[in-house]
Amino acid sequence: MSNRLIDQTYLTPRMFLGVTYLAAFLLVSLHFWLRPLMPVDETRYVSVAWEMWRDHNWLVPHQNGETYAHKPPLLFWLINLFWTVFGVSEWSARLSVPLFSCLNFGLVYILAKKYFPQSEAAVRYAPVLLLALAGWNFYLPTVMFDLVLSVFVLLWLLSCLGFSDTGHRRFIALGALAVGLGLLTKGPVMLLYAIPFMLLRPWWQHNNSISNGRFFRGSSIAICLGLLLLACWLLPAVIAGGGAYEKELIWKQTAGRLVAAFAHARPFYWYLYLFPVLLLPLPLLGGIWRSQICRFQNSRDKALVLYVTIILLSFSLISGKQLHYLCPLMPVIALYVAAGIKPENFGRSHVLAALCIVVALLIGSLPLWADKVFKNLHDPKIALWTILLPLVLLALSLWRFKQVSLNPLVQFLIFPLLMTSVLLAVKQPLHEAYDVTDAAQQVRLLQQQGNTLAFWDKYDNQFQFAGRLQQPIVELQDTDINQRVDWLKQHPQAIVIYPAKQPAEVMRKQALFSQPYRGRVLLLIKATDFIALMPAAH
Repeated sequence: MSNRLIDQTYLTPRMFLGVTYLAAFLLVSLHFWLRPLMPVDETRYVSVAWEMWRDHNWLVPHQNGETYAHKPPLLFWLINLFWTVFGVSEWSARLSVPLFSCLNFGLVYILAKKYFPQSEAAVRYAPVLLLALAGWNFYLPTVMFDLVLSVFVLLWLLSCLGFSDTGHRRFIALGALAVGLGLLTKGPVMLLYAIPFMLLRPWWQHNNSISNGRFFRGSSIAICLGLLLLACWLLPAVIAGGGAYEKELIWKQTAGRLVAAFAHARPFYWYLYLFPVLLLPLPLLGGIWRSQICRFQNSRDKALVLYVTIILLSFSLISGKQLHYLCPLMPVIALYVAAGIKPENFGRSHVLAALCIVVALLIGSLPLWADKVFKNLHDPKIALWTILLPLVLLALSLWRFKQVSLNPLVQFLIFPLLMTSVLLAVKQPLHEAYDVTDAAQQVRLLQQQGNTLAFWDKYDNQFQFAGRLQQPIVELQDTDINQRVDWLKQHPQAIVIYPAKQPAEVMRKQALFSQPYRGRVLLLIKATDFIALMPAAH
């Protein structure tokens, strides 16, 4: 059987999609083993889901006993759905979001067929290229909102394409569902992703499609119905949550982040110079440059570039900025790049090979400086055998397959595997420095004994799920330290949870429990002892 026949028979776009799913499941599974739930974001979100489960309050999310208005409830519902099916456990919570997020690969595959019907390269490579992007594979195994939101953004794009081509009302219903669920995932940011694509319709529409007037009427109806779907949760939640919850949810979390961010405030240009990092490994691949993907083949290419530009500039104008806010853009970028790929331009990747060497040297040198990264660990153990993995990937980056369509596939998969090899090298110190399970279980035991526990400084709900806590923890975060001390004097039997930078030895000895925690040492210490030892606290 000839290479040509093998290529045509087996290396179909559907097979490439299957390989993408296998690689994604491998990546997610490895992360379950290689790292714990990471504080503060992942532990907080799973703890909010836990309080929803514990209290059977499916309407208003709570954090540490208080209403939680920072996010809508869909992600917490998703975690609770998995707990209903598989039981309450860390693995089912961690599986829920990545498994749902993997729907993006199938959706971008379908979108490539609809958006670029003449481009087999787009259909073949868009899913695996999406997995390869640093802005995607880093967040895929995490319990975060943005990749869930991306599912609904892609559904919106598909509904726009379908309605534009056919005018069928079912696409209005699909669009309404996408907008509504997107709003329930992350609030008004869904509209920021939805409206620009709708307005760019003159650039991406097919010939013989419905009129612009009919399209914009139908799309506007879909958005209004999506807002109505949001209102079905929002109005009862605001009534149940009270005035403070309404103010926090509707005004502070929207206007506050748009104009004068109270969290994650960054300068205007912050996204512009970090955006290329999200696109790795694309800038490193010679085959991408030789394919001349920056050339516009048609107006649909222009529409995608305009869409990405509008979103990027819009997010730059918003005061609150985080890299993962741009994750829903990654499928669109993958679609655009994949459409321009010419497999014959992908030969041996010497730059990718050089990156493999750099990662191997990085892993080999970790014992020399790991204690600077993982502070307050006695002896961070590095798995030096993992240096072999970048060397294997080095050989793959220099290999040229006879079936040329395989070369881009392999080079795209090398990057996420390379990053995972670094994670594998630091598995033990990651768990020692970031796993809060032991501390959370100690907190639960002390609460069961009737003790009041108070966290010194801002408490991010790290322990609620890990300890399956039934009671909230008092938060001592007044800017005036004297007010915190006054509370401790009024509650001398309380136990303080104190994250210390460099605690004195006498404080370590007085602690009921201690463990490394995010570069610090987490101490559980009686209030009376803590007050007496405050001069030694750091």
